[in-house]
Amino acid sequence: MKIIRRSVAIVVAAAVAGVAGITGAAADSSQRSGPAQSPARSSSASAEKADRHWRHGKPAIAGAWEKAWNSKDPKRLAALFTGDGRYSDHALGQTFKGRDGVAQWATVTKQFVGNAKVKVNSAFADDGQVAISWTFSGHLAGAPKPFSVPAATILRMRGNKIVTNDDYYNRADVLSQSGLPADTVFN
Repeated sequence: MKIIRRSVAIVVAAAVAGVAGITGAAADSSQRSGPAQSPARSSSASAEKADRHWRHGKPAIAGAWEKAWNSKDPKRLAALFTGDGRYSDHALGQTFKGRDGVAQWATVTKQFVGNAKVKVNSAFADDGQVAISWTFSGHLAGAPKPFSVPAATILRMRGNKIVTNDDYYNRADVLSQSGLPADTVFN
């Protein structure tokens, strides 16, 4: 569990730092004046390219991922992936491959976690990868109480499709908040 907590802490810290860095870079570039020179033009071209994939301060894929998870249709999440995509939930040690596997994972999650909800808090993209800081909430089947835990996801992209999705959150926190013993097994 310490390794997972540390990984999540590192990813969340990177997400916060990345968002702060992107915000700072945007503020810095908005204060510049005068004609663009070649290094600035190259930087500007990169910013324009990145901007096409952003909506309301976060990568568009993060918003689409959140909406797909909160949808009742598991194929909506699967459609975000490449045909050979992979979804891994590291807290549970589960990996699903291909769009059918992703749809299966979404279906199983919705069956096992009542009122499952994903809330993206922040996200940033760099060099074909997207880091997402989010909150995972719901009510485990048979558990006396609901849960709400911080989570982090790293997406590796191919164009505008997800190739890999790696979720990190603390399973012990989910169980504890749900009123279940920490050694509860999911299989």
